[in-house]
Amino acid sequence: MPRIDPMEMTALVALVNDWGNRPREVGHRDQPEATPERQQTVMAVADRLHAIFADGDTASRAVTVTAILAETGVSPELVFTAGTLGAAWAVPRLEDALLASAALALRDHLAARPDRLGICHDRQCADVYVDASPAGQRRFCSLTCQNRSRVAAFRERNRKEA
Repeated sequence: MPRIDPMEMTALVALVNDWGNRPREVGHRDQPEATPERQQTVMAVADRLHAIFADGDTASRAVTVTAILAETGVSPELVFTAGTLGAAWAVPRLEDALLASAALALRDHLAARPDRLGICHDRQCADVYVDASPAGQRRFCSLTCQNRSRVAAFRERNRKEA
């Protein structure tokens, strides 16, 4: 059985934003290059993960991630490497490794900080983010989107006053 590690959250966010259909459509970005088979697989994974970020209900997120872990058959293992016993994760099918690795990362993140995932609030963006701010009040994926949104709101206020 192939062994996997939980994906780094920064890599997970990049996967969803680069390969997800919604972030690319709203942001008017091109599809990354890969073989057609690889593109379909990665885009399907990214779209499933985007839905988890979009779901504002913590319980629903937990159910979805748990279902993905069950679907991919993730199982814990004890491995003996270089004279040391350690914990690892495995999946029965190599083609499930990417989705399972992302689901493990989300499982760990949601268990520690369930309210710290989101989708950018800028109308011209659908990128996902992980909120690492001290106050936990992040609403935008980047400063660019935050500034664009603030400028749009400023212009809208001025237009209404005029």
